[in-house]
Amino acid sequence: MNSLGVWTLVIILYQTMGCAVVSWLTLSCRLAPRAGELAELTLLKLVYLYEPRACAAPALYNYTVRSGTGAPVAALVWPAHSPPAAAFRSKLQVWLGLHIAWLALAAVHAAQRRRPCALCGAALPACCAGAALLLADLVFAALFIRDIRHTSTERDIFEYIESGGGGVRWLSGRRRGGWPANASPLPDTSWVGALLAYASCRGLVQWLINFWILKDNYLEGLAAYRKIQSEKFQQARRHTA
Repeated sequence: MNSLGVWTLVIILYQTMGCAVVSWLTLSCRLAPRAGELAELTLLKLVYLYEPRACAAPALYNYTVRSGTGAPVAALVWPAHSPPAAAFRSKLQVWLGLHIAWLALAAVHAAQRRRPCALCGAALPACCAGAALLLADLVFAALFIRDIRHTSTERDIFEYIESGGGGVRWLSGRRRGGWPANASPLPDTSWVGALLAYASCRGLVQWLINFWILKDNYLEGLAAYRKIQSEKFQQARRHTA
């Protein structure tokens, strides 16, 4: 196994382990909103990291704005179902599956012997799995960027959950006609979608490293295949001479 193969396995392995940890925390409902935590963290969980229906447990959020007179207007929100969080769970399953496939195929490619069939049978699937992962990162990042316009404020977030068919119950405080028209501006939460878009591309730096690893493995495999074919052709010529 050459140095490129070793570094390829190390880099893919730590990413796979990180994806497995995030997937386990999210899919096993370990990231439920907790009392006393930052409101921004609770909002991030409600939009992406915690799906109440899948976890069979509600998530409560204290939603507060101030009217034009400065009086606080509060409501207790109970999201019974979050379609964006359900979609994020599906994305995690795709990510984890692609990571595991890329790691397994890269290990086979690194351990293959110097045979043309082994090179083609190991290098090409490994490169295809890596390319699929890179493409999925870009597609998911684009989807998170699209979500930015739906996550600009707390109000937009809950409207986004409701518009997707989610069940959001207002347990107290909210009037049937909605919130006061002269309510003070709500805190900006557009960073939620931007943060997930940034993370889905692995901070961009890791995405570029993956791209170069994929390219180098493909070119090395192609060069090795051509070298083996050339050696076989030279041997055949010697036998016929």
